[in-house]
Amino acid sequence: MDERDPTGETPAEAVPEKRRRFGPGLEINAIALMASTAITAVVGLGFWAIATNRLPAADVGRASAVITTATMLSQLAGSNIGLLFSRVLPGAGERSRSVVMAGYGVAVAISLVLTGGFLLFFDSEELFSSAAEQVVFPLIVIIFCLFALQDWVLTGIRVTTWIPLEQLLFAVAKLALLFWFAAAAFDNAIVLAWVVPCAATVLIINPLLLARVLPRRGPAPEGAAPMPARRELGKIFVGEYATGAVTFVIPLVVPLLILTQLGAEANAYYALPLLIAESGLGVLIWNISSSYMVEASHDARQIGPLMSRTWRLSFLVGGLGVPVLYLMTPWLLSFLGEAYATEGTTAMRLLLLAIPFNIISTMYINTSRVLNQMGRVVALQLLLAVLIIGLTAVLLPRMGIAGAGWGYLIAEAVVAIAVVIPLARFMRAHGVTLLRAPKKPAPPEGGGPEDGSEPDPEATVRIAAQPSRAGRART
Repeated sequence: MDERDPTGETPAEAVPEKRRRFGPGLEINAIALMASTAITAVVGLGFWAIATNRLPAADVGRASAVITTATMLSQLAGSNIGLLFSRVLPGAGERSRSVVMAGYGVAVAISLVLTGGFLLFFDSEELFSSAAEQVVFPLIVIIFCLFALQDWVLTGIRVTTWIPLEQLLFAVAKLALLFWFAAAAFDNAIVLAWVVPCAATVLIINPLLLARVLPRRGPAPEGAAPMPARRELGKIFVGEYATGAVTFVIPLVVPLLILTQLGAEANAYYALPLLIAESGLGVLIWNISSSYMVEASHDARQIGPLMSRTWRLSFLVGGLGVPVLYLMTPWLLSFLGEAYATEGTTAMRLLLLAIPFNIISTMYINTSRVLNQMGRVVALQLLLAVLIIGLTAVLLPRMGIAGAGWGYLIAEAVVAIAVVIPLARFMRAHGVTLLRAPKKPAPPEGGGPEDGSEPDPEATVRIAAQPSRAGRART
């Protein structure tokens, strides 16, 4: 008999035999990505501390602007292609190399268009001291873009344990070169110290990926979400870029609102608490959720058990991190100065309280990505952006920078409430549990289908991977 329930859902127990096959990868990948984030944050802080002590403030300011601008443009060019890699590569199999090459080509083309537009339409005289620097700038953006994309490729083929090592070697080389270039009084010492090891990493890792690792991949593993057709892939790509554009609007517009309504000093009191709350704990939560997305793409039949483990790990990190940082907020901000602790404590605490709601919405969004339901992803990100920006604009004049914190908290809560019912239905249909592993059911009487044959695993994969086509489980 068919083991699907009367609603058309596929219960998690339909494929119990290989439940643990991909399980350990979730925690390992998440820990590796979190370690990479920690290395990047700590070494980045040390890098700029060394730069400020050894070089003139004007050089530090210009170099940081160049690196920040190049990073932002590279993220616009490639971050959503990276998300595409994490979902498509599990099912790409022998086509992995061509998929990565195509993604790299698109990312490089977008990088050139974005940097060309930036150099053409923005006054960059303060940013670059010579025409040669302007010519080299597009190359820097491309290097940064490929540096980020190669980590997404490693994540997509489930070898994330190499990413912390890569980041550590990059960080050590970056610090060593900064000491050397600063001592030798090189022009553009900071930018060179950042770009040279980044380029070296790209030139070492990508030839290994493209010439050895990816060509040796065999057929897609059993249960992997099938490689989308070209037309469907194009729709996903457009959806991811629309999502990325909306996502980048928030960190661009909110600081401008604070700057224009409250002034530059108030923006500083908000920006650093946001950096601690969102770029610290928020990124750790995202690392866990992106690992879930990769593992679910490798075996869509295991989406229920994987979601259970993702919830537990996310709430372990958030459940420990949020209250600890909430209590330590004044002390942490006091290291930046007494004014930061006085002015920024409320805003940072509100941003921290938004993280549990963010865990819920991120789970829904990344599950929708696994199921190729990009319309939902774009709609939710657009709703979040409109709410954050609109509430911030309304609350800033009345509450100061705390109004930005309230805007962020209310927006995250509204989105979480909007998705909690469909998410709960999906969890119930797939046997997701928050506190314990689902019980393995007794086999059906008769030992299987009525004709005595084995269940068709491909049918289960199709149901899990594309639920919207026949009224099946929806996120």
